[in-house]
Amino acid sequence: MNGTWGWPLLLAALTFGGLAAGIFGDGVWDWLCWAGLAAPVWVVGRKLAQQWRGRERPDA
Repeated sequence: MNGTWGWPLLLAALTFGGLAAGIFGDGVWDWLCWAGLAAPVWVVGRKLAQQWRGRERPDA
């Protein structure tokens, strides 16, 4: 996704979809809810880990 708004819109859509799936029902809907709400958390965690790893390297 190119542009400034691509990734934030995708993460917002996943979050909204996860919240909506939690309202719809049980069973498969619960799994969709967990996946939709966990995806943005995973992306943020991955980006933070990449940033922290970059800081630990000594400047050459």
